[in-house]
Parts: sequence; structure tokens; C-alpha cells
Amino acid sequence: MNKKTIIIVVVAVVVVAGAYYGYNRWRQQRLANQILQEVYGVNAGGLLGGITGGSGNIAQEIAKEAAKQDALDEAQRREDAAKTPEDKYNVATVMETYDANSKALADDGKGIVESVFGKAKLTAISTAYMTMAPGSGMMSYMVPRATTGADITAFSKALTDKGLEIMQSGVDNTSALIMAGDDAGTYVITFEMGEQELSMTIMKNATE
Repeated sequence: MNKKTIIIVVVAVVVVAGAYYGYNRWRQQRLANQILQEVYGVNAGGLLGGITGGSGNIAQEIAKEAAKQDALDEAQRREDAAKTPEDKYNVATVMETYDANSKALADDGKGIVESVFGKAKLTAISTAYMTMAPGSGMMSYMVPRATTGADITAFSKALTDKGLEIMQSGVDNTSALIMAGDDAGTYVITFEMGEQELSMTIMKNATE
């Protein structure tokens, strides 16, 4: 049995289980049938009659496997929902720097973020900008709690303590931004409200 046939058979059998799983499952299966019809030109309803008529045991076993997989998926969703912000922070992978320039950049940004959140993990960094001076680039940091609008105030203090002037800042229901700079360069920090990852861009001015 080739892969295409297996996919069609499984989808057809899930139609039988659809009644058991309720209206939402039925609606999802209806969409799957439409896709089969449009993409493969196959009528899952016709296959259903052949399968259930020829071997009810096979249909029953596949339905049980589908139910088992649903239970595993639901358990995973609950496990993810139960994770605390600290749990998510602990499992985040740290991005290693790759040269002296990237290390200096990452350390500069991390110092600012840690002054607000206490600790931070570098999760992404890029310094591959031909028009930017050394010490410039973009980074992402994971923090141990969800961000709030009040963090903009804390970042403002951290940046001014560094001797930078606040050029722009703003917060709405979904996102926040703050920009600060001096003669040496500009810092831009952005984040989505309620998330645990933020982005920072540092643009150093070229020196003659």
C-alpha cells in the first residue's frame, strides 16, 4: 500500500470516529475530505464504505490509535500550559557567540536586559551587516518572566544610567518599543507584551 493510499484510508476511517469526538472533529474531517477531493480527486466517503464493510476490526483499531494520539496531544498541551515562566526560561537554549565582536555585542545587550529582569539568555545574534560599524548587530534574549508595560520604564532607567538619551518610547496593548542613543550609537529594544523574548538592535556609529 503506497503512502497516498495510507493517507486516504486513515482520513476515511477518522470520519467514522468523528461522530464520537463531536461536532468540532466532524467539521475538521469535512475540511480534510474537501482537500482530498480537490487535491487528489478522491471521495473519502466511497472509501469509507469499502473499509467498514470489508474489515470492521481494522477500522476499529485505527480509530483506537487515533484516540490514543489525541490523548497524547492533549497531555502535551496541558504540560506546556502548566510550565511556569521560569520553567520555559530554564529549558531555553543559549546561543553561543562566535567571535570577539559578537561577544562584545552580546555582553553589552545582556547587561542592559539583566538590569531589568535579573538574568537573561542570548537566544539569537547577527552581526552580518556590511554597513554597520563593529559592535553593531541584532540580538534576541529570553527572560525569566513575561514582559509588561512597566518594563519600558525600567529600560528607560537602564539606558539613561548608561549615559544614553531616550529618543523614543511607546507601549500599547500588544507591543512596546524604546530607542536611546548618544554620539557613539543607538539602541533599540522591542518586545511583545506578555512574552518572554525580546529583541535588541545596537547600531554603532562609524568612527573616522
